[in-house]
Amino acid sequence: MAGATLYRPVKVGKGVLSERVAQQIIELIAGRHLPVGSRLPSLEELGQYLGVSRTAVREAIKLLDAWGVVEVKHGVGTFIADVPGQALTIPFRVASERGGEAVWTLHQLCEALEPAIAALAAHHAQSEDVTELEALAQHMEGVLDEPDVYLAAAKAFHQALARATGNALFSLIMVPVLDLLYDSQYPVAYDRAGAKRSQGYYRDLVAQIKAGQDDAAQATMAAHLRQIGEDVALHGSGIKSGGESREAQG
Repeated sequence: MAGATLYRPVKVGKGVLSERVAQQIIELIAGRHLPVGSRLPSLEELGQYLGVSRTAVREAIKLLDAWGVVEVKHGVGTFIADVPGQALTIPFRVASERGGEAVWTLHQLCEALEPAIAALAAHHAQSEDVTELEALAQHMEGVLDEPDVYLAAAKAFHQALARATGNALFSLIMVPVLDLLYDSQYPVAYDRAGAKRSQGYYRDLVAQIKAGQDDAAQATMAAHLRQIGEDVALHGSGIKSGGESREAQG
């Protein structure tokens, strides 16, 4: 049977079993192995393929249904819904719902990708990209006392930076991550002094990208992300890394 080779047994490990089952189905959708409209195997068959109980599969289907990834037709079956571009965002939403430790994984993703993104932006940015980044950095200078407005502008800056690379995949990956961190996680740790320190990095980034200084832009972004973690550690709660609390604000 095709399902026997398509699915793989779910490994025993950390995390909720039903979420790991749902994750595998999402990965198959993102990899185009499960096209829109295709019917999933029965609960019993999926349980056999994945090496989990029928209950775990049922709970996974409930999650996928709630996220709009599948459509359950009672008495007929479960079908892959039309969710273009959304499958990649589901794991990030799952992570954000688990709290501190998992939110740290999102921040860690930024630390891994954004310095390289800054370097590529310095190499590939067009004049309109630089103009947008300059405008956003200047706007943030005037809204330090308005956390919601400042964070929205900071998020827009990071998103614009991803677009400036000229590689659409960076935006596809970073937009849902930044949405989660800036809309629901970073605000709880906002601090004006920390945001003001961030402004120095934003000004430097704009200048370096404008001048095509890719190595300098990469170093500045890495330093900025470290500064975010250091600032939030002072708050004593939030994103966890190595036993210490970390969050971010700009």
